[in-house]
Amino acid sequence: MSKIHYFQRYSSLENTVTNNTLQLFAKIYNYSITQASQFLTNLTGESIDLGIEINQQIRAIDGVPDGAVIQNSFKLLIESKVDSPIDIDQLLRHSKGFNSEDQKILLLVTKQSIGTEEGRISKMISEESTGVIFKNVTYEGICDAAKGLFKEYEYEMKDLVADYLGYCTDIGLSDDSKYLMRIVPCGKSLELNKKYGIYFHPTDRGYTKHSYLGIYANRSVHSMWAIDSIFDVEYDGVILTKTYVSGRDISDYDDRIVAIIKDAKEQCDYDIMSGHRFFCGNPVETEYRKSTPGGIMSARYINLKDVLGKLSNTIDLAQKLRGQQWS
Repeated sequence: MSKIHYFQRYSSLENTVTNNTLQLFAKIYNYSITQASQFLTNLTGESIDLGIEINQQIRAIDGVPDGAVIQNSFKLLIESKVDSPIDIDQLLRHSKGFNSEDQKILLLVTKQSIGTEEGRISKMISEESTGVIFKNVTYEGICDAAKGLFKEYEYEMKDLVADYLGYCTDIGLSDDSKYLMRIVPCGKSLELNKKYGIYFHPTDRGYTKHSYLGIYANRSVHSMWAIDSIFDVEYDGVILTKTYVSGRDISDYDDRIVAIIKDAKEQCDYDIMSGHRFFCGNPVETEYRKSTPGGIMSARYINLKDVLGKLSNTIDLAQKLRGQQWS
């Protein structure tokens, strides 16, 4: 069954991108004002405190009231770009859309950082609109700001953030895929997946684009590989028919594909002769343990760059993951 997404993928028009991005903001805010404050602080680099402050007996000019409920004024204006060029005059007009707020932030969201242009535009805006802070962030930056906001047990919110990341990757707003390892829970097929360097699942199952696979069971990733080739496969017991999906369109994995199809039936009673997608590579043993109790019911995605920094060959990555933990 195809995965149901929080953020629809059928259009990359700017208004759709903006709507989906604001939906992420709104859902985080509705879930937790505290986490929304942290999200906006992560995103803008400014200390942003949403919500109200409640105090008792704070001295005023002419006395000491019994209590005070205070809310700081804050306004964030967003201009999002997908493929259209940056319009400085438009940004200057936006900068006049503030009033007497304590914090005034104009946020330009783009696929790629505008680099040194940010400083130049910021100077122009500050000269025309006193107190307005101009910031440029990327869609990837929005994903980064949302990462780590939620605990392991906050399943729905973690799924929401993961789906926004997947959405940005799927329509080309950012590309974390070269760093992503999909950790897939394997049951009876674990040893076969490790042996052949092939993972399979139904062709119609959705997933976020990724470059590495981690074979998981018993709270640990036991083997991983860089994905070399992906095929949809039909096998009638004699003839193997492959439909190329991505990676290298080669025949190097044909014998392994046939072998895992046969072994999956004999050893696991899995019929994968048709209707399945095969992710092929050269497996490397590792031991990347899940730190929190309980297993995983579905795939998880790990950004290897966030965990390890600069990426190298798979053997080195697998070695560096040994002894590390994830949640």
